[in-house]
Amino acid sequence: MVADTQWDDEEIVLTHMSPDTRFLFDRMTQATLAAVAPAPGERVLDVACGRGTDAVQMARQGGLLFGLEPSAGMIAKGGEWLLGPEPFLRAVRGLAEALPFADQTFDKVVCKGAIDHFVDAEQTVAEMSRVCKRDGRVIVSVANFESLSCRLGRALDRLRQGLSGKPRAGRAFWEMPEDHNFRFEPRFLRHCLEPHCQINSLLGVSLLWGFPHWGQALQKLAPATAEFILTRLDWTARRVPAWADVLVAVAAPRR
Repeated sequence: MVADTQWDDEEIVLTHMSPDTRFLFDRMTQATLAAVAPAPGERVLDVACGRGTDAVQMARQGGLLFGLEPSAGMIAKGGEWLLGPEPFLRAVRGLAEALPFADQTFDKVVCKGAIDHFVDAEQTVAEMSRVCKRDGRVIVSVANFESLSCRLGRALDRLRQGLSGKPRAGRAFWEMPEDHNFRFEPRFLRHCLEPHCQINSLLGVSLLWGFPHWGQALQKLAPATAEFILTRLDWTARRVPAWADVLVAVAAPRR
């Protein structure tokens, strides 16, 4: 595998989102940023920061933010956020597997929704741990391909194929996309983190995202009703991370 230093998000930017997709993206961001929660003056590294929207939010909370991004195109898309003169936000071009920072530079190191795209996930965690201070925190959020939705989707598909005798056309939502190099689920997340970090908490985010016809069913409901249902399901996901659509791990670096 070779690192994609020309990555562009044009193909994944959604112009229309079903209620479950919008809820998933919003909650993933909320949960990840809440786990970071930078205190004023804390140095925070956002690994694979993309356009820098999360880094900006954390900087506005008082953190001194560094956004690492391998794609010059994505840094350019960040515009004034990543290329401007603000003293609280800096963009650095580099690879997650070889972070261009000294040991114990940052109070918090975060990677949201990107580690499954990297060439070497475990080396990335090793580097995140290395540049994090002894009393700092490493935060990783990533899609769970063994979520309840994925499991039910696979079972339903096997039943459908058994009854119809016809194979499924196209990639299913529980299958790893082409731009992913790793298929994360709780056990693999622990496999990557635990040699380098002590996991303090594992939080689940969202439930049933992607399940066939679920998004369409929610769209037919009043927005307040759909939000209530999604919020209650998210309550369950927080308590049973193995079922959740997204996993958010908070860990302390090992020394």
